[in-house]
Amino acid sequence: MAADDGDLALEKATLRLINVVAFTSGTRAHSRRMRAATGIELPPSDLRFIELLSGREPVSTSTVAKELGIDLAQASRQAGQLADAGHIVRETDPADRRRVLVGLSETTAQVLDEWLVHWSRDYLAAIERWSPEDIAATADWFALVHNRLVEALPDRPRSAAADRWVELAGNDHDAETRFFARTMIGMVTWVGQSRGYNDLLEIIESPIRQQGFFTLQVVQQSGPLSIADIAERLAIDPSQASKRLRQLTDLRLVDRAVDGFDRRSSLIRISRKGAAVLAKVADLQMTAFEGLTEGISTEDRQRWTPLVQAYISELFSRRIGADGVIRPRDPELFSPH
Repeated sequence: MAADDGDLALEKATLRLINVVAFTSGTRAHSRRMRAATGIELPPSDLRFIELLSGREPVSTSTVAKELGIDLAQASRQAGQLADAGHIVRETDPADRRRVLVGLSETTAQVLDEWLVHWSRDYLAAIERWSPEDIAATADWFALVHNRLVEALPDRPRSAAADRWVELAGNDHDAETRFFARTMIGMVTWVGQSRGYNDLLEIIESPIRQQGFFTLQVVQQSGPLSIADIAERLAIDPSQASKRLRQLTDLRLVDRAVDGFDRRSSLIRISRKGAAVLAKVADLQMTAFEGLTEGISTEDRQRWTPLVQAYISELFSRRIGADGVIRPRDPELFSPH
């Protein structure tokens, strides 16, 4: 039986993680974090492309398209651009000369190894003072969540990042910490590449997709905001934010109001229609997640909830700035209601 409405603290805390990871991966925040760590910045779509290839043997372009949920033409264009930039290598499939295989270049593979080790430390820092027993218990919960997500959506990308981290880390950590890190890396990369909000938006027949949804979330949580403020919170360029907001305005999902301090500028606020879209998606997401966690015993729920809440509160006590540097976080976005 699923938990009662008053007993969903474990699900809410976990969805907080899932939502923030999805948001970060879908904006330039993830890319700018990589730039701060490695000196290389790529658009989110290109970073997802090469991260999918990390730790894997070369695969066909059609495999990349299928796993990332993009059309073959887009995958082919991206492959060509990334090959020209020296990030991937294209080769003819010896088993079928009509197919092209893509894999990481040696240099980019090394960069992604460095990047993997770097960002994984963010997830380990929050447990550095924890007991092995608490670390193992928390890892058990996230492993259960990840496994059930994969079972529910088997067509999503299967990143090799977690196994690659184990190879790179060697014996640097105790067994409990290695299990925790492998579990978290697996779940985080799955969430970041799955683009799950598109599924939810399609179910409610919304005309927007994931990027527009993230924009609505920012406007609802922090608005009214200027276009520049929205761009900063999304870690995107103001011109890109302006383009998204024009679409949302045309769909009447946001409203524009004159800025009382600068009448030449406008402030963006959520409309009733936009707020309704967010509420429908949140309800649908929670219902689906309750289904995934069905059958958890009261004992396990009581054991896991305070650990997961403590971990996620510590993890998201900071945020990624526009320069890729982590700083104290603004009031939390994307908390399930």
